[in-house]
Amino acid sequence: MKANLSQSWKVLIIFLLSALAYYYLGYELERTDFLALVLIFSIPFALYFYLIKNISNSQIKPFLGMAVLFRILFLFSIPSLSDDYFRFIWDGQLMANGINPFDFLPTEVTIDFPNKAMLLTEMNSPNYYSIYPPISQAVFLIGVSLSPNSILGSIVVMRLLILLAEIATILLLPKLLEKLKLSPSKSLIYVLNPLVIIELTGNLHFEAFLIFFMVLAFYMLLVKKEKLMGVAWAFAAAVKLIPLLLLPILLRKLTFKNALISYLLIALTFVGLWFPFYNANFLNHYFNSLNLYFQSFEFNAGIYYFIRWLSSFFIEYNPIQRVGPWFSKIALILILLLLLRKRNQQWNSFFNSLLFSLSVYFALAIVVHPWYLCTLVFLAVFTNFRYPILWSAFAILSYYTYIQANFQESYVLITIEYLAVFSFGSYELWRAKNRKGSNKIETILN
Repeated sequence: MKANLSQSWKVLIIFLLSALAYYYLGYELERTDFLALVLIFSIPFALYFYLIKNISNSQIKPFLGMAVLFRILFLFSIPSLSDDYFRFIWDGQLMANGINPFDFLPTEVTIDFPNKAMLLTEMNSPNYYSIYPPISQAVFLIGVSLSPNSILGSIVVMRLLILLAEIATILLLPKLLEKLKLSPSKSLIYVLNPLVIIELTGNLHFEAFLIFFMVLAFYMLLVKKEKLMGVAWAFAAAVKLIPLLLLPILLRKLTFKNALISYLLIALTFVGLWFPFYNANFLNHYFNSLNLYFQSFEFNAGIYYFIRWLSSFFIEYNPIQRVGPWFSKIALILILLLLLRKRNQQWNSFFNSLLFSLSVYFALAIVVHPWYLCTLVFLAVFTNFRYPILWSAFAILSYYTYIQANFQESYVLITIEYLAVFSFGSYELWRAKNRKGSNKIETILN
């Protein structure tokens, strides 16, 4: 039974407490103050959990508006938990000066532009070629073009674009749920999630565009407009590459012929979006950086850290250069098995497969930044599984790294995070298997 949230004083208190917490996280937080981060983050998260448990369909409109207002609060803030925006502005400045951002390492760029020295000093990847796909690059260029001399100005412009994408998602997601005959109130699982609000709008991460384009793709697939679906899917992949991993799922909703046509349209659109950046050096530079990413970086990687710890009894070096590529191959095989296991017309099976596939990918990933999990939270909206919500709460523990001078992670906190998520996820699978009726695990995975 849903609790009555119609009392305006309850809504007002929830809004004010959450807004104060978001203001602090956006404008006052020092990322080295881990205790303050965890304590303040827990306030909107507790209120969020209460809301998604108690809001009925007739009450969602005010809370959709609340979700927009929470995001607007961050408009003029500088991201406190991520410094990726320095690279965003750097790439935008290169394009504004007619330079392909994939052609040169930052340390090789000789031209001058506003704030160059600061951007180069603060950037976390000065020795790597850019890896950001074309839609992201377009946002970088717009940010710099409209505010070429101000870092904060460029941040505000890019954040406004993220806000537009998020607002579009907030408006379209309930409509998609209605067409799927699901409760529109489930959209609040995504739109009010504190990690989503903080990481996408607050910390300027582009999963906001990816998720909007995926909502659009799902909607077009549902109304049988496969061509528009293909274009939207390609745009999502041109923000972050992950939607390419999920493409086999279309074979479960489309005839083989229609799937091939959709794949061709996705491929043509995706390649076309990359075309302005293509030259003789592009592929070599891009894949060089991708390989370095999978073989050199590690962050919040629960299973990998466990394997590395076991291997330490037998070898004396970090096995990332071998384990990283192997984990990627294992994840790809498992994803294909989940996505292609059986053709099924049911939408719950479709979204469960997407959720489990992406969960496998992140579980085996060598780098799991908190904002990556926003896509899992989004997919959870269409399912009865809630472990992504728990993961979105515990992922904040990974920011303990920033209080260390050498950015050393706390393996105790990471162990707590992954034990909590895997334990609850396993419980949800067990509960689904043993639930009365037809909700068996075989149905879930088919």
